[in-house]
Amino acid sequence: MHLDQLLLVLDLAQTHSFNQTAERNYTTQQSVSYSIKQLEKELNVKIFNRSKTGVSFTKEGQLVLECAQEMKASYQKLMQNLGQEPKFSAPPEKLTLYISSVLLVDSMPDIIKNFKQIYPDTRLFIKDVNDDAIVPALLHGQCDVAIWTVNHGYLENNISPDMAERMHMNVIMQDKSVAVFTAESQLAEKEILSIEDISKCSKSIFGVTPIDSFGKDPLDYALYQDNNLAVHQQLASEDSTICFTSEIMYQKFFPKEKFAARPIEYPTLPHYHMLLRRKDTQHTVYDALDRIIVHELKKL
Repeated sequence: MHLDQLLLVLDLAQTHSFNQTAERNYTTQQSVSYSIKQLEKELNVKIFNRSKTGVSFTKEGQLVLECAQEMKASYQKLMQNLGQEPKFSAPPEKLTLYISSVLLVDSMPDIIKNFKQIYPDTRLFIKDVNDDAIVPALLHGQCDVAIWTVNHGYLENNISPDMAERMHMNVIMQDKSVAVFTAESQLAEKEILSIEDISKCSKSIFGVTPIDSFGKDPLDYALYQDNNLAVHQQLASEDSTICFTSEIMYQKFFPKEKFAARPIEYPTLPHYHMLLRRKDTQHTVYDALDRIIVHELKKL
């Protein structure tokens, strides 16, 4: 018997619906059914009666529900005695989300709406910050959850084992860098761009620094480095400017009738779109926000 299974039993006592419970937990109806079936198999009882009007507890299921409620109370007491935050405790009054990626700009209204449906009394604060501010803010308690887009080299050089030990670092998607330019550019005739090809052009960096700067400071060659999409589109529309960005950002933000993209011959580093949180954030409110964000990222 697992904590997540008990959470589903308690949730089903409120919704009386596998579909609604799946929606509230940002998972599938099949996943909820599987978890409950595994619990029924372990206990060798039938917990729910299923019908077209929903689900109801069997006589044995009612005992399981009462046990889940008692175990919830016991768990809360244990965690409080240990001086830790119970996962079953009341949700926090506010939750702060820091973002250093423009990937979820269009999805933010859905993230807020879906989160408020589950936790209407928790205020959600969202702030767009610089990449370098994410980890210090997380470890110093200035934010609770963070969405971070970084390259592998940055992780190796800036995240110590002690930092990594204190955080959950969930890689949602892996990405790679591309050079974006106008569709009419002669560069579109090539399958891959060389250093010589791109050295003759002005350059901008959109969203993340998608390459390792050719061994130089990005400011040495970047004409513009920011998350203002309109400026990058305007610059890339000029035949003399290349915009460096990630492949996912190109697919999402640059219309294919106006722009083209090619990989770069220079060895590039993989980029990770990551979800971060401290390991001491154990309440289900954080799990819910994690699931909502992962759900939206995977829709891209």
